[in-house]
This record gives sequence, structure tokens and C-alpha cells, in this order.
Amino acid sequence: MTTTPAKPRKPRAKGRPDAVDGVGPEALVQATIEELRHTTPQALTLAAVAQRAGVHPALIRYYFGSKDGLLTAATQQLVEGEHDTVRPSVQSHAPLGDKLAARLRGMIELIEANPHFHRLVLDQIYQKSAEGKDNALLNRVTSRGMQLTVSMLHDNPQTPVRAIDPRFLHIALIGLTEFFTAAGPLLSELFGEDADPAELKTRYVNFLTDLMLHGLAEPSANPD
Repeated sequence: MTTTPAKPRKPRAKGRPDAVDGVGPEALVQATIEELRHTTPQALTLAAVAQRAGVHPALIRYYFGSKDGLLTAATQQLVEGEHDTVRPSVQSHAPLGDKLAARLRGMIELIEANPHFHRLVLDQIYQKSAEGKDNALLNRVTSRGMQLTVSMLHDNPQTPVRAIDPRFLHIALIGLTEFFTAAGPLLSELFGEDADPAELKTRYVNFLTDLMLHGLAEPSANPD
């Protein structure tokens, strides 16, 4: 019995490598973000991301050029994804306290879900800008973040705020939320090992909101 020989496959043209089920750059970035929840940026490999996405590593190199390009895209997605998540509650006519609490909670929950977030921002945005490699991304994410901060302060004309520099407030919001997620041992020492992390997060957000709205000084008694 004779068999018909298989036709030789045509060599693939140069360009985009074969993908599985139409996997594009957005799916590869999402696979990278998921992988970074289990490994550090330094230990991340293109092979691991490709395996998670079900593609050949060559597809990642086609879209992003290198691991560094992939990490930069993932960092941008994380920052702008958080902006998009909190935008409806911040750019609204809600009370300032509600908007401030939503912004703080959103920033903390971003870090909870992505424990290497600030390392990524430092390496992929700030450091590259400092080295003169990519000022455009820093400009973009800073502009978007500042828009949220200004909207939070001024989108409700019935709740006037005193004159402050929103740039300092923007920096303060980042600093006040950055350490909380990593402070588990300190929180256990201060509040006890049985303290509920979710309750502490709510209390911390409420504390910061009250502190920013009312400060530390005891209000003076109103004169008769």
C-alpha cells in the first residue's frame, strides 16, 4: 500500500510569528502581569510568559523586542488600569471625602494585587526617565494621575477646598499608600497578630481621609 507523501510546508514569511487563537499584545501584557504576581521582575522570563499565554516566545519578541519592552508595557497597563478603575468615582460630584477614600483604596488595592508594582514603576518609568531613555511614558502617566488629583479636588463646586499645590498632594497620596501593603509585620506588631487585614485597610483609608480633610490640630471652639 502506498502513501501519499505530505506536502512540504511553505516557509513562514518574515514578520509576525504564528500565534495561538489570535493572541495579541494585550493578552501577552496580561499574561505578564499575572506572572509578576508570582515572581519578581528580575526573575521573570519570556518563556514563562509565553507558556502562560500559550504562544512561542518569538511572538513576545516580535511585539515588544525584549523582556524590558514587555515589562514597560506591563507597567504602563498597571498604572493606567488603576487610573481607569478609580476615574468614575474620582471625577464626579461626590463629596470630597468619598472621592479621597476611593483614590486611596484604589492605590492600596493595586499594590495588594501586584506586589512588585513599585519596583516596576521605579525601574521602567522613573529610572528610564532619569537616564533620558523614555520621558514620554513618565509624562503620560504623570499627566493622567494629576488629572485625577485635580478632579478629586475641584469637580464638585459645592465643596470648595483651600488653595494647595496638587502636585504635593499627588506625591503624598503615592507615599501614604506605598508602604501599607508591605507593612504586614509592623501592622501585626502594632495591632496584634489577630487583626483582620481587610479591617485594618478600611481603618487606614478612613484615617488618612480624615487626616487630609481635617488635619491634626483640635478645632478651635466657636466663639459665642
